[in-house]
Amino acid sequence: MSVPMLVGYHASMFDGLPGVNWLRPGWRGLRLYGRKAKIAIVDGNFLEKAEMIRRADELLTLLTGILETNEGSTLGPALMSIYAALRETLLRANINDDLVALDEYDVALAALDRQMLQSLESERAA
Repeated sequence: MSVPMLVGYHASMFDGLPGVNWLRPGWRGLRLYGRKAKIAIVDGNFLEKAEMIRRADELLTLLTGILETNEGSTLGPALMSIYAALRETLLRANINDDLVALDEYDVALAALDRQMLQSLESERAA
């Protein structure tokens, strides 16, 4: 399914275009792939590590594709920068079998999820 089709499907199912709440399951999926890649490195299963990192990269591509990056938007470009840094961290983890890189990756995604949740809660309270 292409990104425009996916966005259209989401909009038709959930009365509107995707928002930050729609991104949160993706971020959790990215964390899961990172944790599984880390386990695979520890177990010496480098084929599984490569598969988990490939899945994370594909999910980052999908998440990047639905960002709004039109002139005047701020969240989309900020998330693009974050996703690029996550990709670089995944590359480092893949090339060097770097467990520390995967820890950094997980911490960054957890912080992103936490900060966006706090932002959503403050918007609702206002």
